[in-house]
Amino acid sequence: MAHIDYKSEQGGERSPEWYKVGAEIAELANKVSERSDLVGLAGPNAGGEAPACYKPAIAEVEVNTEIAFGFGVTPSMVGDINDRETQYEFPRATGAILHEAFHARFSGFDIAKLFDDLKEDEAKAFILLEETRIEKQGLDLDYKNRAFLRSSAMDIVLGDVEAAKEATQTSQLATLVGLVHGRLLAGVLEFDEVADVITAVNTKLGADIVRQLSEILREFQAHTNHENAEPAYPLAIEWARIVRDRQEELGESAGDGAEGIAEIVEMLGEASERVSIKNYDSLLDQEIQEDWAEEAKDRAKGAKEQKKHKDEASQVFGKGTGPQPDSATRSTLIERRKPTSQERSASVIVARMLEKAKYRERDITEIASVLPPGRLRPKALVQGAALRERGVFTPVEAFRKTVRKHTEDPTLTVGVMVDISGSMSSAMNPMATTAWVMSEAVKRVQGKCSMVYFGNDVFPTLKAGQSLDEVVVYTAHDGTEKFDKAFQALDGSLDLLYGSGARLLVVVSDGCFTGNETKKAQEWVKRCEEAGVAILWLPFDGGSSAQYLLRNSRVKPLAGVLDPATAAKEIGNACAKALTAVGARH
Repeated sequence: MAHIDYKSEQGGERSPEWYKVGAEIAELANKVSERSDLVGLAGPNAGGEAPACYKPAIAEVEVNTEIAFGFGVTPSMVGDINDRETQYEFPRATGAILHEAFHARFSGFDIAKLFDDLKEDEAKAFILLEETRIEKQGLDLDYKNRAFLRSSAMDIVLGDVEAAKEATQTSQLATLVGLVHGRLLAGVLEFDEVADVITAVNTKLGADIVRQLSEILREFQAHTNHENAEPAYPLAIEWARIVRDRQEELGESAGDGAEGIAEIVEMLGEASERVSIKNYDSLLDQEIQEDWAEEAKDRAKGAKEQKKHKDEASQVFGKGTGPQPDSATRSTLIERRKPTSQERSASVIVARMLEKAKYRERDITEIASVLPPGRLRPKALVQGAALRERGVFTPVEAFRKTVRKHTEDPTLTVGVMVDISGSMSSAMNPMATTAWVMSEAVKRVQGKCSMVYFGNDVFPTLKAGQSLDEVVVYTAHDGTEKFDKAFQALDGSLDLLYGSGARLLVVVSDGCFTGNETKKAQEWVKRCEEAGVAILWLPFDGGSSAQYLLRNSRVKPLAGVLDPATAAKEIGNACAKALTAVGARH
């Protein structure tokens, strides 16, 4: 078989520019095969003449990028092949990788022992029969694999037929039975797509022999002991005997078969187009159905999460502001005062910075075109072939680009979380100033602000729609930080994750959390980034702990700020930058 090299212990030619794609191919192949040792290699000279090649001796899956992805496709044009969207964009490559991954998963027998136990033609017959057995197993595993296997099926058939051109005509015809009839029996191909090939093979090889070989195929595909080949030996031996007897009967010798099946090879090329045309609709329908199912799942999950957070907000905000008698927090109110002139000035400065923040909600429009620029849509090219086949010569818009139009959105939603654990005790006065300045600044720009303090428990100090008339200072004597509960309550109050417009989360904390709360904080930061929520993190110290907590995010804590009233411009600028950066990404 052209795409499986049982003997080679050498890796294919390396193409450094394709290393990243190769690593992602390995990830997909390992996931499908339930292994962890497979290595991926991609490049214009990898995989030989087939779309992909599997080398079991070195556990390597090689992909010929020019055949699998298409001539002219560069690494920058290929997304992560593990993403479903990329798989549908490059279905031929996906099908080829799946085929080799199925070999890695289901062809678990000892190849060397196979050739020791059987004659050479019997061992080769076994390998031929294995081709469609592993695809049948792959379809049984997940029928959605079918559309991808169909995308690469005829490329694999043509490659394997080309690799066997030095064989006898009978051997080549038997190979066609194994590859084409086998895929019919496995459910990969449909009869009308290869009817002319079937008829031609029946005529040249003999319907009775084709029937015998097909029965062997059917029995072989039912073999499910993937680690032990011996129970299937008799089928391979019988296959080889039938071919051998027919060759002797006709007096054939090696190398005389290529000319005899040239017409059938041409039919295979035409059949390949028919399969591509029919498979285009299947791929499109399957992708749409998956998108709908995923969207419904996401909406259901989102609705469940929103409800949970709203319930948490009801509990936290439903008892009034400040620590409650039944709360586990040890924080107490120690000062309530009117804001100073410096603090009022700071709120005006921050408000101006927020007003000028270049946040934009962006209308996104996808424009399709016949010519570049834009991202190539291989499926559209297949659609064009389908239309031409039906006599419809309509320009196909094979390139797609995204145009984003900036639109003003005056709404601003700000959630503030203030840490009252013991490590923040020395910062409670500047934290109180920050809380008042932010709430006043948001009010000045007609925004919406809500605020919670978190330690052993969570309590609100500002509900959405309210404003802080005074600066309130609390103690910080708590031993833990309920960051998770605080964020859920704040999100339930403001709808940060699922809302629209400019959304900003301000976290006033040194980031010194317990293990599980650190993990939850990192998860919510990631979710905010994905949802388009800007984040300002004020640690009120050197910022080392906050920097470590945020190391895998885009958020950079504003360290070194000790007096928010005098550093108002710096804080306001940081808010504006955070909003602008998020607006640019979303």
